Amino acid sequence: MSCQVKDALVNQLIALNNKLNILSPDLVHGDEARAEVQQRRETLYAEIKHHRAKGHEGKPCPAARQSD
Repeated sequence: MSCQVKDALVNQLIALNNKLNILSPDLVHGDEARAEVQQRRETLYAEIKHHRAKGHEGKPCPAARQSD
């Protein structure tokens, strides 16, 4: 079973992880850009965790049970 919401959140997280890996300290003026990406990653992790637990009208995501 697939869940489009979960897939979209995971894809956003993958994109942010890739962006974080690309951001070299030489290319970033200070640590502000890296900190912003890291904050967004943490937010996405929390959104994914919440969706897996209660993202379908207060019920666990059926796709999350299969991916465990």
